[in-house]
Amino acid sequence: MNSKNLTKYFIVASMVLFLVSCLNPSSKESYLEKFESFVDRVEQNHKKYNNKDWEWSDSQFEKYNSNWYLKFSDDFTLSDQIKIKSLIIRYHSYKNKEDISEVLKQLFKEDIDDVHKKVEEYIENDMEDDLGTIMEGAAAIGDSALKVLEDVIEELEESF
Repeated sequence: MNSKNLTKYFIVASMVLFLVSCLNPSSKESYLEKFESFVDRVEQNHKKYNNKDWEWSDSQFEKYNSNWYLKFSDDFTLSDQIKIKSLIIRYHSYKNKEDISEVLKQLFKEDIDDVHKKVEEYIENDMEDDLGTIMEGAAAIGDSALKVLEDVIEELEESF
């Protein structure tokens, strides 16, 4: 390989690496921004998409929904999670014209299962103690309320 071909190869390789690095998000903020731009482009153009366009779009979506999501998943706040799930819903609605309720069920199933497990753990481990504390508090309030009522009645009797 002569130096002219080697230079061309190096330039092409550098350009490809540069383009790939521009597409990969480098931070959580970049990920959110690029994912939203991607879904906005799909929204604007989905009616004109052919099978090849959808294949490319699906491959990009998979990167946002899996690879890049996992890269930044520890950094996401609740607000970020809600934004990401709304972008996923939007994409699916343009791609498949799916019933949004089914997409929502799938997206939030894991969250609902997690809450269910926590409630079951609470019922099994801590609820009895908390009920005991509540009953003690109610009894104390009841005793205090009864004492106040007795004092009021006594004062009324004295005033007549």
